[in-house]
Parts: sequence; structure tokens; C-alpha cells
Amino acid sequence: MKIQGNDFALTSKLNVQLNSKDNDGLIFIPKNVTLFLEIENYFGKIIINDLKIEKNQDEFSLTKKGLESLTASLDIKLLDRYIYKILSDKSGIGHSPYKFFMNHDFTSFEKSRRLTDLDWAMFASLYVFACNVLPESVKVQLSLAKELRISEENFKRFLKKIPKAIFLKHENLDSRGGNLTFEAEELIVSKLSNENKVLFEESPYLKFYSGSDLA
Repeated sequence: MKIQGNDFALTSKLNVQLNSKDNDGLIFIPKNVTLFLEIENYFGKIIINDLKIEKNQDEFSLTKKGLESLTASLDIKLLDRYIYKILSDKSGIGHSPYKFFMNHDFTSFEKSRRLTDLDWAMFASLYVFACNVLPESVKVQLSLAKELRISEENFKRFLKKIPKAIFLKHENLDSRGGNLTFEAEELIVSKLSNENKVLFEESPYLKFYSGSDLA
């Protein structure tokens, strides 16, 4: 994977090049095929703005049938997860969507301290954020458990205990979905710094999850 650039701040874009050397079980790119992508950091979510597939000829001329065969064997259904995995590598860019969430001290969850309504509201917003920005094939609850330094079971327990006056969970506990209540939004805004208030109002990923692409 060739990446032009080493910074992935908010709104920044990177040009990425992939070929068969990047095959690892998540994607499969045939030999003589190269993918060119432009990706963007949109409020912490990796957005693929542009994708081009280029078929390269070697010293043997490829027939039309051969080209069709190459394209047919291309498998990039999990391309978003592959890019997320590579960019998250701490030896490289070290991208983490949680860097672009609002500032809040979540150690009360880790240390089992008494939780305030604000803690619950920010926890719910963090969950909604993760539902929106993580690739569909990534387990939201496991990712958040690692971020909060708690077990996955404890995370599920906290998610189940969020007061209904703060968060409305859609469907079952293991499926993505839910939205903050108006009361929770008012509470969060009343406690945020000016910088975080702007982020809370501008980001499409902090208040609800609908399952559609909001970019």
C-alpha cells in the first residue's frame, strides 16, 4: 500500500495505491491490476472519495477476455476495513477516529465510579459516533471496550444501563443503532467548551445512527 502523505487530520485527503502485494484476506487484487484511491478524514470517518481501477499490461498482451477475468476476480467488499486497518497501524499514520471525538474523561467507566448524567450522555454519544465512523465489519462494542479500557461484557452492561431519558437504543443490543434524546443533547451542549460545541453541532455522527452514509 503506497500512501502519499503522512498526516490524516480532519478534512485532509490522502492518495492511496493498492495492488496484489496488499492481498491479506480482507481484499483480493489480481496481478496486473492497480487501485488508485482518494480518501478523506471526514469528522473521524475514512471516506473513499474516488476509486479508479487500472489494468496494467506486462510483456504479454492481455486479451479482452483476460481483462474481464482479472476484473471479475477482484474482491474489495471489505476495502474500507482494510484501509482502516492499515491507517490505524501505530507504526504508520496511527489513525484513530476517537481522536476526533469530543473531549471527556471516561475513566469513571474504567474505575467503576459513580456516573453522572453527563457521563451517560457522552458515553451514548461516543457509541453513536463509533456506529457511524467504524467500518460495518468492525465490532463496535469490542472497539469501544478497548478504547475505554474495559471488557466487552462490561461495555455491553453499560450500554444496556444508559437511562432512556438520555439514549434510545434501536433493535437489539448487538446491532448498531440509536439516538440521543433532546434532553441529552441539551445537557451535553450546556457542559461543552466552545470548541466542542462547534464540533457537536457540525458533526453528523454524534447524535444518531441511521445506517445511511451521512458524508
